Amino acid sequence: MLRYIRTLYPLLICCSIALFFPIGSAVAGKYWNVPSKIRGTIDSPLEVTFELYIKNKRNRRVLSTTDRTSFVVYDISKNKKLVSINEDRQMMAASLIKNFVMLAYFHEVKHGRQAHTNTNRGHLRAMIQVSSNLSTNYFIRLLGGPARVDRILRTNYPYFKQTRIVEYIPAGGRTYRNMTSARDISTFFVRLWHGRLPYSEKMKWYFKLKNGDYIFKQTYIPSWVAVYNKTGTVYGLVGDGGILVLRDPQGKSRPYVFVGLMEDRTKTSYKNRWQSFANWRNQRTFILRRLSERAYKYIYENHYGGRLVRR
Repeated sequence: MLRYIRTLYPLLICCSIALFFPIGSAVAGKYWNVPSKIRGTIDSPLEVTFELYIKNKRNRRVLSTTDRTSFVVYDISKNKKLVSINEDRQMMAASLIKNFVMLAYFHEVKHGRQAHTNTNRGHLRAMIQVSSNLSTNYFIRLLGGPARVDRILRTNYPYFKQTRIVEYIPAGGRTYRNMTSARDISTFFVRLWHGRLPYSEKMKWYFKLKNGDYIFKQTYIPSWVAVYNKTGTVYGLVGDGGILVLRDPQGKSRPYVFVGLMEDRTKTSYKNRWQSFANWRNQRTFILRRLSERAYKYIYENHYGGRLVRR
């Protein structure tokens, strides 16, 4: 009897797994054949896909041992987090800090301490669409300086736990001291989508303006997918975060959040910049685009029963 149970037990386990992952599924094979120590915190096949892809880039030395990565993928429609890789890790914000500067500005507008003038509208567009550092510093100065902006955020939006604004963006754009995290950026966009930030619709308008994104352009994601995002780039940090809105086979909008950050703090030192900035950046934007494709494919096919046709 004992021998019979020992024979039957593995079969029962395999059958249980098959209920969740169809036999022959490539995702299922990759997921269940990797060591548990490689899997992230969510235990989802998409997260394992991210982990294995990053591991491959490290093995091929596209990413070095000093590169730190952080990712979040969150399906807003299903209220389900699919990827959580080092999301609480505080990283250099670069231009991603501009999301929070805009939030602090609209907070002050909401409470009547600032006026939403045409001049301010122009600076907002420049700050978000073309990532103007001059416009960013304009708002930081308008709100009373970095410490004042940081205090607005910490006092009124305490759920942004790793975000800190401590400096204006220096001449040349080499900003290394302002900080954020993938969790804070994903929280920002989820709350933005649900209208839980001041003037959410106005902010969404700015994020939807065409810009140099790393999660949609140069991917096979269909052109009709709407994108609300902001990038962050400096020699030491490449990142992008935002909302992508796909349409399921029934034509219903299905928004999800994608955030990806790759940081190498050794690159803030000139002596460690052995590679051209453009080359270094392009290698990492390539990674973000490929992972964004994988997230879109997984959500479209596994959550909404679609069939992806690459353009």
